[in-house]
Amino acid sequence: MVSIPKMPLRHFLRMVRIPVALVAFLSVSAFGSDSTHEILATESYQLFEKYCFDCHDDLEKKGDLDLVAKLEGAEFDGALVFENLINGKMPPAEKRQPSMEERSTLLKWLVSQQNESTPPPFRRISRHEFVHSVNDLLGTSLDLVDEIPEDRGTNDFDTDRRISLSQEMLSAYFETADKMLDFAFPKKGFPQEKLWTTNKLKDSHETYNIYLRPYEEGMLFSWTRANNGNNYSFFYDNFEPPVSGWYDLTFEAKKLGDFDEDISLQVYTGKYYYADDRPQPQRLIGVISLANQELDTYQIRAFLNPGENVSVHSHSKHTFRKKETEQGAYIRRMSARGPVYDSWPPESYRKAFSDLSIEAPPRELVHASFEKDLGKSKILVASRSSRDLKPVLKRFAEKAFSSSLSDKELAPYLQVSQRKLKENGDFVQAVRAGFKAIICSPRFLMAPGEYSSESYAAAASLARTLWLSIPDEELQTTFYEREGINRESLQSQIDRMLRDERSQRMIQSFSDQWLNLRSLNKVTPSLKLYPEYNDLLDHYLPIETRAYLNYLIQENLPVSRLIDSDFSFLNQRLAQHYGIDGVYGQELRKISFSPDVPRGGLLTMGSVLKVTTDGYDTSPILRGAWISKNIVGTPISPPPEDVPVIEPNLAETTTLKEQIEMHKSNKTCYACHKSIDPYGYALESFDATGQWRTRYRVEKPHQRTFTYRIKGFYSEAGQVDASGEIDDTQFDDIFGLKNFLLSDHRKIAYNFAKKFFEYANGYTPSLRQRLDLFEQIPTDAQDCRMKDLVADVLIYSFTQEAK
Repeated sequence: MVSIPKMPLRHFLRMVRIPVALVAFLSVSAFGSDSTHEILATESYQLFEKYCFDCHDDLEKKGDLDLVAKLEGAEFDGALVFENLINGKMPPAEKRQPSMEERSTLLKWLVSQQNESTPPPFRRISRHEFVHSVNDLLGTSLDLVDEIPEDRGTNDFDTDRRISLSQEMLSAYFETADKMLDFAFPKKGFPQEKLWTTNKLKDSHETYNIYLRPYEEGMLFSWTRANNGNNYSFFYDNFEPPVSGWYDLTFEAKKLGDFDEDISLQVYTGKYYYADDRPQPQRLIGVISLANQELDTYQIRAFLNPGENVSVHSHSKHTFRKKETEQGAYIRRMSARGPVYDSWPPESYRKAFSDLSIEAPPRELVHASFEKDLGKSKILVASRSSRDLKPVLKRFAEKAFSSSLSDKELAPYLQVSQRKLKENGDFVQAVRAGFKAIICSPRFLMAPGEYSSESYAAAASLARTLWLSIPDEELQTTFYEREGINRESLQSQIDRMLRDERSQRMIQSFSDQWLNLRSLNKVTPSLKLYPEYNDLLDHYLPIETRAYLNYLIQENLPVSRLIDSDFSFLNQRLAQHYGIDGVYGQELRKISFSPDVPRGGLLTMGSVLKVTTDGYDTSPILRGAWISKNIVGTPISPPPEDVPVIEPNLAETTTLKEQIEMHKSNKTCYACHKSIDPYGYALESFDATGQWRTRYRVEKPHQRTFTYRIKGFYSEAGQVDASGEIDDTQFDDIFGLKNFLLSDHRKIAYNFAKKFFEYANGYTPSLRQRLDLFEQIPTDAQDCRMKDLVADVLIYSFTQEAK
């Protein structure tokens, strides 16, 4: 028998050089019996010895990681080691690599060592889920998300179960509920629908009047920007919405100018202002693309509030500050009609009182100049009976809670309505009070809620994830009455729900958070360096990304299309920004590229390239970290506090890459930067707005007060170097990086699946769940497809919950 001295096992093995077979015997003996778990532990120790101890034993401790101590019983979180193994980051490319079977053994052992942890059982529904759910319940379409404060904090997703329901959030939910219910069931009735017609503009600043002139029966104006760089809009007179509501704005307009491209007519709403140095916030409510030289009508529906004015602005590279020429956007007149409703009686009444008789007076349209005030239209429901309250409340509550309710469960909400009815005798307002009690109750505000069956729970979970809302009748009927819950029924409903227009909510919510597109408007590009960047681009850049991701999922394209493709969804403004000719009009559509175009895939989209900068300089470190976290899934440790930040100085002879390489000479920094920076180097060919470049730009000083000019204030500096090396693979540019990333589709698919799992469930998957997600990813790249990934994550998630 071999006597083991009292020293770390690694030291002893070094001293006596015990054969591998004997190591196995000793390890098994240490665990007590020859069980499956003990065999796994023994094999794992041998594999760590073979592939990892050279760098991560108790002597080397590279990256401050001593695997020997960990394997001999010291507490540690194996997630970092697990992610490095599953992503192929460790062992490094230049070292011996474990086979797939050996890597699987190591991953399974790490899974077995993770302590079981249960995520919080509930979370508050996000502000987006609240507004969408209430809209679908009431039959309204109000965008009141910004009325509720953002509470995501540093969490990746607003579905995170660690986010508590604060007093501030609860108050905001209550206030928003009141506004939505007031709109659906106004106490004093529905306002009269009116029509305004005007071709008169309010006085604008004299500096810009030269770009606006009377023409024919209306006004002709060209593209201009204020001296401080803000878009300068022209405000319409003789129309101001008297009440909040939806209004149809109709413009009789045409393009003037002998050139191919359309003129973009941007329509805003907001407070009127005169001086460009004190602008008021404006909301872009629509873009009209003027292509015809003959007068045509264009309509935009927008939600307007009292005190807001409508203003217009145009954009075309051919019409910048044109004076005394017949080039620009011509608007004969604008008419405004509203408040308008898609149906009468409104959908809110149809949904709430579908079993009762509704009396609605005829809705007449009057011109705003009509002096007589016709008052408000009061809709009557043919009931004053407390008995009729119950079916109305029950139907609404069961939809809101995605569950069937007993009389006892319904009673608290019904009592609220009954008290209100007794107080004032108004049946509609009594129902409204009960509705508020339902949508402000913990059962509605917390997810997952209380369900009367597993079928209702499944329907609620899918609707919350894919629609950010409540289930429809088809979803509940399928699970509860017809097919029950199985993989086939889940798959069928996921396919149907993704085809539904409501799935666009998920596409926007998930992509904006996963890719950090929510920060797009927080980055303001320098007007000196990027003078042509404008809010029209801010509007369309995220739409391109959402449209692209939606297409990949709807068409079930390979996951590799996240990295590269020969197409994207562009319009005239985006195509101009990307340097792609021949695209006219502002309607987004699929545009194919030639092989020499660097676009296609998420990495080269302007939205991503913009949010990974500060609007002035690009940072390979910032962009590389973004790719590592969001696309590749490589774990990143926070930088040491005592390491100075790199401040790019492109005017100097030292290139940005040379500055970063000098920074990496610090041994502490090198370990992380060698994995992060090369991703960012490949994106150096794109500036802070996402345009292609071969040289850097450096700001020039301006004389006196800054005055915007279309040529900017910059000079060109050093050449861009977009080359890099990752895992002994060298590349020259973005094409090379894409090829490198495409060489391992499972890494991209695994990270996407892990992110979508966290978004759908509200917590990061455990190591066991991560391994399950990874193992179900097809090994053939062509078989690994986007909609399949989404469906597999959702079906797996539900299976886990069912356990």
